[in-house]
Amino acid sequence: MTNKPIALTANEIKEIAFMKEIQDAWGAEDSTEMEETLKHLYTVKFQYVNESPGYVGDLFIIQPGVLGNEYPVTRMIRNREKRLKLIN
Repeated sequence: MTNKPIALTANEIKEIAFMKEIQDAWGAEDSTEMEETLKHLYTVKFQYVNESPGYVGDLFIIQPGVLGNEYPVTRMIRNREKRLKLIN
């Protein structure tokens, strides 16, 4: 485990951009627009170990370039099928 941020790969960015929930949250019309939007945001992942309920794996974070409430931090993990899912 490392607690250092890891840059996302091009495939991970495409995977995130393809998620309809992410497009809706960020006001993108489609995955192409979302992918372009992600290029201007802070996007990282961590190798994460959660003590409870016991998640171990990637934690993805999307953070806008402003610390405000209009676009809050977006967090995602991989579910048991290894697909990304939003977390609160």
